Formats: sequence, structure tokens, C-alpha cells
Amino acid sequence: MTTLYIAEKPDIGKAIATYLWPDGSAKREKNYIAKGDTIVAWAAGHILRQAMPEEYDPEYKNWSYYEIFPKDWKLLPSADKKDLLTGLGKLLKKADVVIHAGDPDREGQLLIDEILKYYNYHGEVKRLLINAKDDISMKRAFDSIEDNEKYQPLYEAGLARERADWLVGINLSRAYTKNARKHGYDATLRVGRVLIPTLALVVRREAEIKNFHSKVFYELVGTFLKDNIPFKAKLVPDDTLAVDEEGRILQPEILEAIKEKVRTAKAVISDIDSKKGSRQPPLPYSLDTLQVLANKKYDYSPKMVLDTVQALYEKKYVSYPRSDCNYIPASQKEDASRIIPMLQNFGLPAAVMADLSLTSKAWNDSKVTAHHAIIPTGVEPQDLSDEESSIYELIATRYCLQFYKPWSFEKVSFLIQAAGTTFKGSGTITREKGFKAVSDDTDDKKEHDNVVLPALKKGDEVDVRQYEILKKKTKPPQRFTEGTLLSAMTNIWKFVAPDNPNRDKLKEISGIGTPATRDRIISGLLMTKNKGHAVEPYIRKKGKELVPTDTGRNLIAIIDPSLTHPDTTAVMELSLAEIAKGKGSWQTYIDSVITMVEENVHRAENFKYPAPPADKDAVPCPICQEGHLVRHHSKAKDFDFWICSNEDCKSPVTGKKVYYSDHDGKPVVAFCPHDAGVPLARWKGKFGYFWKCPKCNATFNEKDGQPDFTPKKKKKPGKIQKR
Repeated sequence: MTTLYIAEKPDIGKAIATYLWPDGSAKREKNYIAKGDTIVAWAAGHILRQAMPEEYDPEYKNWSYYEIFPKDWKLLPSADKKDLLTGLGKLLKKADVVIHAGDPDREGQLLIDEILKYYNYHGEVKRLLINAKDDISMKRAFDSIEDNEKYQPLYEAGLARERADWLVGINLSRAYTKNARKHGYDATLRVGRVLIPTLALVVRREAEIKNFHSKVFYELVGTFLKDNIPFKAKLVPDDTLAVDEEGRILQPEILEAIKEKVRTAKAVISDIDSKKGSRQPPLPYSLDTLQVLANKKYDYSPKMVLDTVQALYEKKYVSYPRSDCNYIPASQKEDASRIIPMLQNFGLPAAVMADLSLTSKAWNDSKVTAHHAIIPTGVEPQDLSDEESSIYELIATRYCLQFYKPWSFEKVSFLIQAAGTTFKGSGTITREKGFKAVSDDTDDKKEHDNVVLPALKKGDEVDVRQYEILKKKTKPPQRFTEGTLLSAMTNIWKFVAPDNPNRDKLKEISGIGTPATRDRIISGLLMTKNKGHAVEPYIRKKGKELVPTDTGRNLIAIIDPSLTHPDTTAVMELSLAEIAKGKGSWQTYIDSVITMVEENVHRAENFKYPAPPADKDAVPCPICQEGHLVRHHSKAKDFDFWICSNEDCKSPVTGKKVYYSDHDGKPVVAFCPHDAGVPLARWKGKFGYFWKCPKCNATFNEKDGQPDFTPKKKKKPGKIQKR
């Protein structure tokens, strides 16, 4: 029997071959490694692609065609990977058993299954799930090979995602672009199932900032003293004080009066409350949580983080990078006995005091799906780059924290009375540092939260050091960074309407997009070139912050809200998650996507488009003064002309749309010298072009593409000839 392993990428194929034949005795060919009746081959990512519209029908190359819903979907070889695909086809012909070794997620499942279906392979298929390439992890994977049929729902979820993205991207990009161009838009509008709601997050955040009106308010803060330890408390306004709807004092003179009243008054602890609490170590990283922290700490882009973790994975230093999981199988806890000593030898500070007798909540089989959290393997890293070292230390430190005690603390809140006025303060007192002794990635500090407090009890009199009035301003929401936008995509339920019945369910999914695609979505929004051609980006970076461009804002204004709000796409992701669990029909899902596309096409065709954004050189409309002149091209007569971007703009004389002539790429705007404000129209007569006023019918010759207003010379009378 011939057994054929098919890995998703060459590096995994080589790792499988190394595991099978550690002595290197197998024969290496160009695209596979073999020994006896066992062959290890590989793909290179997606070597099959969805056919483009024109590959279904040549007429579909024209963007006038949309609502394209293939009945028989076509997969075609990627142009640069035909040889690799052909080679796999030849190997499949002689394979009795195929071991599917795609990445352990829905895309990895889809990628290899598509190849098997493309070649109509009907032999036995097994599934090998590789989460890391070190020897221990490889042995664990080989010991757990299953029937590939078990993962049919995962394939169907991947297939549904792939086709849904095609249906939305192809049809709606065409529909909105084609119909927007009728109203003066030049840009190609890229519409994507995940791209649009992600862009909308940035656009709406910018609108919130623009519409935000900062408000000045004031606080009275007292600094008190007991046992020679200073601590603070803030005035609690009572019902007699004028405050705004948020309970803030807007007039400083109110606080000046209170400050004077309490300045020499006795201050007494009137109430105190103390609660013990603890916090477990933060969970190991999934790709998105790692990307968010690395962006915040090192300003690494999400793509850079993914590329770096991928490099560490290929060197066998960490587990599978494209993980959306923060948990580890309980069976792998015993691996810590070799991983922690390796990290100690590596010189990682957090590994030194790790206590292997402790078990954090990270070891939870019920939370592990196709892959587990990103963790270090037992292989000690060598010769890491600066970026690799930074990312590896984050991953390894978070793993080590699973062997530390929780941070235990005491939350203390208290009230102070002075001259009938109440001040409130709080403090968090650490009782045992636990994991915080070696790592403090989270910010638990609150404004006015005292770091140190003396021993306080009700009735204690405390000394007054000072009272001060602080002037403060309300702050607008912060712009997204690449890291916080990625976090928003991951936790998209937070941006779903509160009355959405699926909101709580959406907490269970890993947001919109996947860990492997979110960085590409953000890069796509920032993209300035596409296939070598310059394109207008939808967002730009301003320092670390993301700011929408006019093109991005206009696109969100045009697109149906059902696509711009995250509700639709998030619920689609929920449906995909259900399909992956075997609880939903992928065909029903596709039918719902087609219905949604049809509704959006109707919107694109009937929407009243706003005027497109004008560039700095745009010519304002001389009639309405609201729009600007936009160039169009007549294919039938092969010439350019200009019209106002304002669809409602009409000639005050004819009541019809005004068309302006083009001369050297600029509109010709000329007014009748007899009727001010009436633009002339260009006509073609028997002897060439001339210009005519639609109101007084005066005509003018043309000179260099412009009307010639030079007064016509009168003809002199001829001489009378004598006979």
C-alpha cells in the first residue's frame, strides 16, 4: 500500500519527513520526499483558486455584469503553482491512503480537501493535526491520527466562507463601482464581507471624535495623612451642588467655597469597606492577543507579528501560530518539565521561579478546539533577530506565568467627613504578588486609586495635608491603532447593537475574519497599490493612529448599513462556526448570502449617491456652487465631457443637465457676454464647432477649443466699377 502525506506548506512536509525518517535515509525529489511505499508531498498555500467571472463567461469581464451566482463552481490552478498541482495529481493516482496534513483550522482543512476533490480521489483519507514541529508534539500528532471524514463540517465551513467572500466581493464591488460612476465617482470601490465593517469601525470612531465637544469640569481632591502615610480622596457632590448630567461640577467657585469651609475642619473616617480579591495569571496567547500586545508594546504591525511567529514556528521554537485559542490540553502539562528548564537555561526571568506543582485555568480540554494557544516547544532558540527575540519572550513569559500563584489583593474604599462634606477614596493593597512579581502586562491602576494606604478604621481622625482644585476636560474616544482595531475585530460583539438577539452568542466566536486574515484586512485598508496600480487607501496612519480618508468615509456613506454595521458579518461568522460544529447547512448559508447580495445590488442601483469628494484641483460647479465638475467619457462618440457631481444640478435656462466641453483634460466653462451666468454650449455645425447661448441664441466662433469673443469685423462696401 502506498501512503501519501500532503502537507499545507513545504516546511511542514519536511518536518513530517524528518519525523518519519530521522536518519535522513529518504530520497528527496523536487516537490516530495519518499522512502519505500511512503511519500511526503506538500502544497504551497492555496494552489487552487476560485475562477473569476470571465472564466465562467467571457462577457462577464465587463463590470456591467453583476449578480453572478455560479451553479457549478470552478476551481482553477493558480498560475504559478500548476507544476506543484500536477505533481500532486500524479502522486494521488498511485496512493492507496492519503494523510491530510493541512494546518489545524478550517482554511487548512479546505486547502487539502479541495485538492482531493479536484482530482476526484476516492481512496482512504486520514487526518493529521500538527500543532508544533518539535519531536514530542509530532509524536503526539501521529499518535492521534483520525479519519478525515470527522472533519467534513470544518471543510464545509471553509467552503462556505470562500464562496461567500467571492459572492460579496465580486458582485458588490462591481455593483457599487458601476453605479457610483454614473454619479461622478472615479475610484474602484472594493467591497468585502469583513473589509467594510472593519473600515466602518474607523469611520464611525472618527465621526465620534469630530462631533465630540470637550467640557471643562473641576474636582476637589484632599490629601490626608495617617501614621505618616499620605493618601487621597475626592469630593462627592451632594444634592445641594449644581452638577451636570454626569455629576460633574462645572463652576470652580463652588469648589472654592467648599475648600475654604473644610480647610481647618476636622476630617474623620466615616465609613470603610474592605474586600479580598485575587486574579489568575493571564492566559497564554492566541494570535490576536499577541498581536494586540506587541503592537502596544513594540509598535509591531499585526502582519509583522504573524510573520515573526511563523518564522519561530518553522524553526520549531513555538507551536502553531494562527491560533484563536488561549488554552492548552491538560495532557500537555507534563511537557512543562522539559520546557521550563529549557527556558531557565535560555535566561528567561519568569522561568526561574516557576512552580510546576501549580495548575492554572489554561489547562482546559473543553476550551481547546483544532489548535491550542501559542506556547514554546522544548527546543531552545538560537540566533534570534531582535523582533523574534521580543515576540518569543512574550510567548514564553506568558507560558511561564501559568506556574505562578494568583495575584491576591484587598480592595479598600472609604469615606471621610469634614465640615458636613464627604470625600471618597479607594486603594488596592497587594497581599501576595503572585504572577505580578515577574509580569504586569495589564493596567489595573485607576485614577485616584491609592497605591499605599495606612491602617484605617471607622471613627479614625486623619490629618489634612492640603486641598486642591483640579481643572479637567472630558476627552473624546481614542482613534484606533492597528492593535486596537485588531482587538475590536476579535471582540466584535462589543460593537453589535445591544438589542441584537445574537449579541451574547457572538461572544463565543473569535470575531470577524480569522487570526490569519485580520492583518491582511487592515493592510488592505491601508493599501496604496493594487497589482502595480496606485489606489486610494481607505485609511491612513497618523503616527500610530488610523484615520479614514475621504474615499473611505464616502464608501461607508454609500454602502448599505446592513454591511457597514458589524451585526451582519458577525452573525455570518456565527453561522460559519455552527457549520464547523456540524450544526448548520453550508448550502443554506450560501443561499442567505445570495439574498443579502441581491438586496445590496438593489441598493446600489437605486441609491441617491452624494457628491464624490473633490480633489484640490477640482473645478467648482458654476451653476449650483455645491458640486464640482467631473469628467466622463462617451464610448459611443469617443470623447470626454464634464458634468456637475450634484445630481440635482440643472441649467437655470433649459432645466436640463449641463454638459461642459473638455479641452486638454480640463472643463471649458464659458459664459455668454450678453446674459451673465448662462454657460455656453458647444455645437458642431457645417463648417466646424461653434458656441451658442441657450438663452439669447447668440453664437460665437471657436478658437483653440474655446469660444472666441473677438468682435467680428464689418465688411467694407465694394467699389463701384465704371463701365
